[in-house]
Amino acid sequence: MVGGRSYAKTFWRTLFSNKGRFFGSLVINMLALVLTAGLAALPVCLGESFTQNYQSMTTPDLIIKSKAATGFSQEEILSLTSLPGVQTSDTFLSFDSLEGDTYYRFYFADIANMESGKPVLLNGAYPTQRGEILALEGNNTRAQPTIGETLHFSGLSFFAPSDLTITGVGRSPLYLHRGKNLANLEENPGNLSIAGVYYVDVSTMPKFLANWKSDIYLYLNTPHAYFSDEYKATMEAKKAEIYTVMPEADIKVLTLEENESYRIYKEYDQKIKRIGYVFPFLFILLCTLVSSTTITRLMRDERPQIATAISLGEPSRRIVAKYAWFSTTNTLLGAIIGYFIGVTAMPALVYPAYNTVFIMGGIPIVLFNLIGVLTSVVLLLVSFFFAWWNAARYIGHSPASLMSEPAPKPGKKILLERIPFFWKRLSFSLKAMFRNIFRLKKNFFLTAISVGGSTLLVFLGLSLLNVSKNLQNDDLFANVASSISAVSTVIVLLAVSVAVAVGYLLGNMNIEDRKREIATLKVLGYSERECHMYCFRELVFVSALGALISLPLDAFAADGIFRYLEFGSLADIQWWTYVISPLIVLSATVIMDLVLGHRIRKIDTVSSLKSVE
Repeated sequence: MVGGRSYAKTFWRTLFSNKGRFFGSLVINMLALVLTAGLAALPVCLGESFTQNYQSMTTPDLIIKSKAATGFSQEEILSLTSLPGVQTSDTFLSFDSLEGDTYYRFYFADIANMESGKPVLLNGAYPTQRGEILALEGNNTRAQPTIGETLHFSGLSFFAPSDLTITGVGRSPLYLHRGKNLANLEENPGNLSIAGVYYVDVSTMPKFLANWKSDIYLYLNTPHAYFSDEYKATMEAKKAEIYTVMPEADIKVLTLEENESYRIYKEYDQKIKRIGYVFPFLFILLCTLVSSTTITRLMRDERPQIATAISLGEPSRRIVAKYAWFSTTNTLLGAIIGYFIGVTAMPALVYPAYNTVFIMGGIPIVLFNLIGVLTSVVLLLVSFFFAWWNAARYIGHSPASLMSEPAPKPGKKILLERIPFFWKRLSFSLKAMFRNIFRLKKNFFLTAISVGGSTLLVFLGLSLLNVSKNLQNDDLFANVASSISAVSTVIVLLAVSVAVAVGYLLGNMNIEDRKREIATLKVLGYSERECHMYCFRELVFVSALGALISLPLDAFAADGIFRYLEFGSLADIQWWTYVISPLIVLSATVIMDLVLGHRIRKIDTVSSLKSVE
């Protein structure tokens, strides 16, 4: 039985002699967690960033608008503001005014005493005298106001002077979307938007108009878990309760679900959450395949070491533990590194795109997310299972059978050999390549599926990018699309990185599998270039085949994902996506083969050809 110190040495010897496989698997697991944990972190981190404005500015939960021309009476205001659960309430007059062919929105309120929905002052001062206004900050459709600028509104003279001077610039929690805000018209077929939002202090209005109230803001004493189903249900219940106090014919009750900023952000948030549910599943499948391929080939190469351990009386559990540690260690390290990179870097990378569409707060760092943790646990369990399963298979053999190389399968004619006019025209190298491919069917399918999985990730990332670009001209989706394009770009970059890592891992394992054959070719006088081509020609061919065959499946998967996301379709995917996706993966394989060329030059012919002792 091998002692503890000797046992540790055998583990480290296995790790360092197979460091290419170890770090290749580590990187793939790391990239899987970067994307998985990162996507899961986006709704949490950026959701908190967005809602910071709601919390700091006490955003009203409900807006009640009177349908009567004279607004609310004092009795009606009292009955609505004294409902159970109402923490604060504000009343004011609001309307959209048409100047020429442009709409402007005005609020006449007691600005100093507003408790919810009060605009935060960014520059200047609140209006306190007749003829002064506070303007909300500009966005993509509203011009940025200038303090001291005087504006003329000819249709406003009944409520305020026609010439109004901007004394301050503010920000409202109800206008956090940087896109256009539609005018409040019963019918707005042209989607007319407002060109400015202004606040007038009620104290500067004529006294006979000061009690004219068309709107009521209610802030409720309830947990404000914005975007949650619980919050939505609470607001709908309160909305129904309000309609029992005043009929729907007299008032209109609006929740944040009807607010443009809230609605658009929620729509985007739901898309990102769904994307975050899809990609962990795809990465788990790819990492499972990589884990299985890595440990299977490792144990095949270490048959003599396993035989020696069995002969020395090493307990089966320790032999299993050695390979379980090898497999789970690279998975654990990759998962930990990828997890923390994902939860910190992904929100920071995507934040600027959010901030072009919405007015965001700071970026909080939320280190825990359930999807990332669950993905890590699943990958660890999968890697342990395949290590245990493969080790258990080898332990059942006798040391003598493990010491000798498994006998090659009886030679059979492959399909291409039965086509004489084609087969006779092939060179010896190509004939050897095709024979190896069909002889080692397991390697063929594992390689093809691994490359196909990489192609799928690249294809899906590019497809999301296509859809985002195509829908930016659609008013309904433009805001969501412009932000999702940033997420899609990150997905594409990570998918390409995965393709490079898979190419490296397959190339490295291919060299390990071909050591004796390459050593034989060197002894026979083959040049370095010929040895290189012999080693990698088969891998490049199988990679190209796997990438091309996967394209119909990629399109099918993309269609299913678009249906699930309720966002885009196959018609939005550009033709070049079908061309560039397999080319990217194949290029990654070729580049990694060139990078690994030095390993072929370093192969020692003597040690590679000597008999197993």
